[in-house]
Amino acid sequence: MIQLFPSMIRVLALFTASSTACTTSTDSSCTPSGPVAARQLLQTIPAVLGREDQASHLDTQSLSDGVALRPHEGGPADVIQVDVALKAFFGADLHNEAWEGDLVLMLSWHDPRAAGLVPKEHQTRTLSQQQAQKLLWTPDVEVTNIELDGFQVISTSYVVSLDGVVNKTQRVLVKIKEDFDGKQFPYDEQALNVRLASTSYMVDDVQLVAAPGTNLTNPGAEVFDHSDWTYLGHGLTVFEEMTGTLRKSRAQFQIQLKRDATPYLSYTIFPEIMIVVLSYTVFLFPVTPAFAMPRVSSAVIAFLSILTISTRTTAMLPEVRRGLVWMELFEVTCKMLLFSVILLNILVEMVFHTWQQPELAVQLIKELRLGFPVVAGVSIAACWRAAGTRLELCCQLQRCGLLLVLVMFLISVIRRSRKYAALQEK
Repeated sequence: MIQLFPSMIRVLALFTASSTACTTSTDSSCTPSGPVAARQLLQTIPAVLGREDQASHLDTQSLSDGVALRPHEGGPADVIQVDVALKAFFGADLHNEAWEGDLVLMLSWHDPRAAGLVPKEHQTRTLSQQQAQKLLWTPDVEVTNIELDGFQVISTSYVVSLDGVVNKTQRVLVKIKEDFDGKQFPYDEQALNVRLASTSYMVDDVQLVAAPGTNLTNPGAEVFDHSDWTYLGHGLTVFEEMTGTLRKSRAQFQIQLKRDATPYLSYTIFPEIMIVVLSYTVFLFPVTPAFAMPRVSSAVIAFLSILTISTRTTAMLPEVRRGLVWMELFEVTCKMLLFSVILLNILVEMVFHTWQQPELAVQLIKELRLGFPVVAGVSIAACWRAAGTRLELCCQLQRCGLLLVLVMFLISVIRRSRKYAALQEK
């Protein structure tokens, strides 16, 4: 109706000008040119009204009281074909249990009413998000497992064809909440999931199916070239989820990845092994009062160093963990070995200075030079044999084993010390 206002104003102006001119003029040849032009304008009004009625009819057909009706309203569920492509991968945060990526969401459905939007002599028509909201019915399919404020739309387009097929392509940046399993960190395998569902319709109204034909979801190994992950495979599954009255048709795009442990070997595991080796040098110093302080300081500094490294490792792991993580098992083993070095060094100093048995102290040092590398090597090697549910069992066995070795060694030292004291008395 807004388009009729200029024509109606011009009609009223012409009528007023013609009436005023003919009334004031005495010329008998005065002709009502104003009414003639006005009649010509009035003849254009039906055409405008026809276009308005046609547009109003199209809006009424696709919209009901301002709300778009789905194509099979009152009948079977509308089938929505879905596909997802991972354009870029920005990394996974095991500590906060989230990952970020650049996704392309592809939806396709059939709506016969949309065919009327395609101009004549054209096969398709492309609509923007704003145009589609006014002219099209949309299933409102969104990513549902995102973090708070973890969804940013880059671009959205709708392509409508003459046969009524509507294709929606949307590129988004997402930060997705993920339930990572970090038990085998840093030798773990993880699955990145993208879950889709309609935010407006239940399973009786909208059903999601995997798009047939060309598999566009394959991200390819090159997407992960700049990360510490190796691509293993992917898949797209569709399922129905029912929780009380919430009945949804969902699609899940999943990517399987394996972590490359090389950076963690270089920056965490090897340095901790080197610290254990450094602590072994305590047993290489001569057993004399002059080297008492170097032995004690070397053992304590090694223990504090591994505590510092383990603090950095803890920041990589999830805050809430179910059970023991492999990296924790390895670090616990290293800490127990270093703590054993401190205790054994104290024992040797006690034998030398307190019990006044330097010959026995020298003998103990020789035994520790041979025995500690064997115990440390077996303990560290056992960590690589532990996997899955055996982590807790392996950790308990190592603790009990080291404690048993220390107790047996202590008992042996006490017995030999008593024999040595008896010989000194004789």
